[in-house]
Amino acid sequence: MRQLLISSLVFVAGCATWTSDTNRSTTSGSTTPQGRPATGGTAQRSDVQALVDLEDRRSLGDGRLMQTAITDREPLLRKRAFLALGRIQDPNTAGAMVEGLSDPDPGVRGEAAFAVGLLGLSWAPLADDVKVRLTSGLLEKEANEPDATVKLALIEAMGRVATPALVERLTERLSVQGDVQARAALSLGVAARTKVVVPPRAYAALAVLLKKDMPVGARYGGAYALLQTKNPLSRPYLLACASDDASEVRALCAKGLGETGNDIDAVTLKRLIDDPDYRVAVEATRSLARLAGKCKTAACPALGALVDLQYRVERLVRGDSVGGGQPLLALAQQGLPASGKALLSSLRAQLNAAKTAPDQRIKLDAANLDCRLAAAMDRLGGSLTESMGCGHGLVEEARRLQLGLQALQEAAKAGPVDGARLVAEVGSFVFHTDGRVKLAAVELLGELKTPAAQEKVRTQLLATDLVLAAAAASSAAKLGDKTQIPLIRQLAQKTLTQVDVAPTIAEALATLDAKEAIGDLEAWLQSPNATIRQSAAEALTRLKGVPVVAERVEKPIDGARVQLAPKGAKLIVTTEKGEFEIALFTDEAPLTSVNLFSLARKGFFRNLTFHRVVPDFVAQGGDPRGDGNGGPGYTIRCEVNHKPYARGVVGMALSGKDTGGSQFFVTAAPQPHLDGRYTAFGEVVKGQEIVDALLEGDKIVEVRATP
Repeated sequence: MRQLLISSLVFVAGCATWTSDTNRSTTSGSTTPQGRPATGGTAQRSDVQALVDLEDRRSLGDGRLMQTAITDREPLLRKRAFLALGRIQDPNTAGAMVEGLSDPDPGVRGEAAFAVGLLGLSWAPLADDVKVRLTSGLLEKEANEPDATVKLALIEAMGRVATPALVERLTERLSVQGDVQARAALSLGVAARTKVVVPPRAYAALAVLLKKDMPVGARYGGAYALLQTKNPLSRPYLLACASDDASEVRALCAKGLGETGNDIDAVTLKRLIDDPDYRVAVEATRSLARLAGKCKTAACPALGALVDLQYRVERLVRGDSVGGGQPLLALAQQGLPASGKALLSSLRAQLNAAKTAPDQRIKLDAANLDCRLAAAMDRLGGSLTESMGCGHGLVEEARRLQLGLQALQEAAKAGPVDGARLVAEVGSFVFHTDGRVKLAAVELLGELKTPAAQEKVRTQLLATDLVLAAAAASSAAKLGDKTQIPLIRQLAQKTLTQVDVAPTIAEALATLDAKEAIGDLEAWLQSPNATIRQSAAEALTRLKGVPVVAERVEKPIDGARVQLAPKGAKLIVTTEKGEFEIALFTDEAPLTSVNLFSLARKGFFRNLTFHRVVPDFVAQGGDPRGDGNGGPGYTIRCEVNHKPYARGVVGMALSGKDTGGSQFFVTAAPQPHLDGRYTAFGEVVKGQEIVDALLEGDKIVEVRATP
């Protein structure tokens, strides 16, 4: 599933490069970060276009790209070359990137540092010797870098490369007051997400950043780093910052207590459930639900604190989708232990009051949340009992079944279930008329270790829907059904033109130890798509028992040019709750911007839904399938850039490198770990309150492109 986190079915399209419109006829001068000509330099437009063409093809141009980055006389061309190298992410260019850190021009040094960070975030794991080279370069250059902006770029890159030596340097920089301190904390948090160990002495240094007289940026960085460590050492500091004046800091601290807190912390989190910022309430709710799962006795303070969510239901019934709906959705997604079933039932009973609400939108919100809570109850009960009748008669059967089946899959993953009974109960849904239900049923059956489950799964391996067939292959592999290897190999032959199912098929073959498929997967290594190659390399490594590396393959030359979106281009997204407006980053992400702009012009998004909403994280839509696995029928390359994921930034959902399509997401809060990983191509400039109000299933009436 595409989720940024994200797997969907799309087709590889030829790589298209950009061309200027009539309003951008400058033929020489400087360039924007993406390569658009501006005035004031000597770089020729054709030189810039040559670099963009190489990036489009994921080509080094027989060394020309590195040569330009290191030796070209024009700093603006060197900068653009380093951006291309960073986006290509070829480990063989690490030496050139490190050399660029010594460039006489600070702008070029900063771009080289950005490229190093992008290589550190490579979708394909880096070899140890490459990490050593990047680490040595960053340590040496950061220690002596005189330019403040470049120094921050180097510190940012350290968090992305994330080796123990770099974490040590970041810890040292926590004592340097000012921007360096705040950036070091953020980078330390990004590094901590990779499971690298944060030194114990870092916790006291991070605590200093949380003092109320510190700038909010420093406090946010400190809280973010402490949250990401997931270490009990952070607990006292997270408790302290749970009362911070800045709501985004409070939200981070509340979230961190879900990992490190204990029963006593329920008192603090109970207070935050009533926070005026819904995002803080969301994180407090999630953390209390996590703590409730750890309770060892019937008397559970966390569960008792969650009773206060009844006031959120009251707000929802009064029409507050944001303050009422988001915490309830967070609870339903997180789930509760068996002792919380009565609370889930009580909240659903309160939602019944919305049946008589005069506003149809309130009724739909309550109905959708009722089904989410019903699915959480079915997860506890191990049956579709509640989901089948949820939704106050307003939620379609396919959606109810999808949620219930997904909840049962979560239950099966979490512990033993009665597989034979469940197969008898849900097996027939693999023949349902709705693709979402079929997919959810097949994925559930893969967790049920019974012969009957195997039989049901086999029926879908020949499905014309390749997403469904790939899911069946995955489930067959989990069930150890080696008899289906020939059919899965047939699917593998189709995968060379079906990018997003490649990881699923490759994983299935590796799980089944299908050594007869080695030749099939070796053919994938020649694909011009990085996701297909990397999927093959990972599977072959398991099948052969020796490391297999996916070498870079250039895309074929495509002379096509696409007309870019106009300057000032915007998307106006109309939902059933109102409109919000997105300003596109046409300079930083021209191909991604024009892709969404063009799809909107064609009416592609009309009547689609926001199929995935994670409170205080993202609202995601643009999938014609409605299950997170759809796209426009082609893929576009990534255009990661310097735009950070602040609140309201719009990004491209992916299932691997260069797999963008039509699915987009809007952030509810800053997400530093997405920076440099997913293409940011716009930001909400009007109507963020509408984005905040979105719940799962909310419909996109239309998306208009303007001008």
